[in-house]
This record gives sequence, C-alpha cells and structure tokens, in this order.
Amino acid sequence: MKSIFIFSLVPLALVFAGVIIGSMRGVDAEREPIPTPPPATNSGPPPTAPAGTTGLEITASNLAFDKTTLNAPAGQPVQLTMHNRDAGIPHNVAIYTNRSVSQSIFKGDLHTGPGDKVYSIPANSNPGTYFFRCDVHPDTMTGNFIVQ
Repeated sequence: MKSIFIFSLVPLALVFAGVIIGSMRGVDAEREPIPTPPPATNSGPPPTAPAGTTGLEITASNLAFDKTTLNAPAGQPVQLTMHNRDAGIPHNVAIYTNRSVSQSIFKGDLHTGPGDKVYSIPANSNPGTYFFRCDVHPDTMTGNFIVQ
C-alpha cells in the first residue's frame, strides 16, 4: 500500500515541478499588454479659412500656449485652429475685453487632447488689445488678442 502511495506522489511531484519551473521562465504566464496613450497625431494642415476670414493657429502643449499674441484685422471673422498636444487634458480659447475677464467676447468649447479644434470667432470692428486665455488653466495659458 505504501508503494502505491509513493508511486502516485511521483507524477504529482513531477507536475508540480514542471509548473514551478515553467512559471520561473514565464511559460505559463500570459502576456498582458501595457496601455499607452495614443500618439499625438498631426491631422495635416489646418483647414483653410473661408474667403473673407482670417486664419490663425495656436498650440497648447505642456500647459502653455506657443503664442502670447494673436493679431486679427478689424471687421473680419477669425478661424482659429487650436492644436491641443496635451493628452487627456482639456483646453479652450476664450477672449475677454481685458484681464479682469468680467466681459467675454468669445468662449470656445473645451477640447481634450490630443487633437485639433477649430473655432469660428465673429468679426470685431473695434480695434484694440483684448485678453485671451484657456479657462481651465487661466494662470499659465494667456495672451493678447490684438484687433487692428
């Protein structure tokens, strides 16, 4: 009876040893993909502004705009393309009469990056220097919107 018990333990021990050795080599381990954020895509050149419209571009990257001044002619609508390169982070462009941000001229919708957002800004017939910012990051993403 003892010999039957020992003979039944031998195959069990071999199976157990195979599992342990295989695990050490990663044989029985499933490969689990590591999620990575999608790469920033460049969807090509920004759309061409319609006739009679001024086309402008600004890039949001690392919680900052690449430009602190945008210039637009008075009396002409603006097509502003914002390139958001911050993956998973929302940005927008909003234009105010001044830094007090008490009166808005234009408030663009939030857009989570990466990707591009095209804003259609109505014509402003009053030349002057206005204030623009990202409403989500008002301390680091600001500039002047100059209408001439």
